[in-house]
Amino acid sequence: MVARPTRGPRETAVKHPPSLGVPVSIAAIVFVVFLALTLIAGGLYLFASGLVARADAYRPPLGLRLRGVESGSREWQRAHRAAWPILFCGGVLGTAHGIALAAMPFMDAPASIPFVFVLSGAIVEAGMWLVARGAGKAALR
Repeated sequence: MVARPTRGPRETAVKHPPSLGVPVSIAAIVFVVFLALTLIAGGLYLFASGLVARADAYRPPLGLRLRGVESGSREWQRAHRAAWPILFCGGVLGTAHGIALAAMPFMDAPASIPFVFVLSGAIVEAGMWLVARGAGKAALR
């Protein structure tokens, strides 16, 4: 057998970079959780809009804002019947991105992963909202 050199009690195999300190990491966690809550709120708004539109019980605070279409009119209802699946899916995806982002600071993930969740979550929510508006407009033609 070949004897391997042993490491002393203070030596480790992995060298960690110097820490910026506890206040910076706490501020970063609070910021990431705030962004996550924002994504979750946007996702829940889309989710609730989709569910309410599906149930034909929508009211003007929820739902699409279409120019030239009065809230509560038959055209508005037809647009929402066409757009509810898109609103629902956008809400589910946006909320899932927000929940995943909220878990990132507690999982010791690299900084690039929360950035991806923030960016993709915002793109998903904004994109699904625009697609739902397009579906609503197309239903009116």
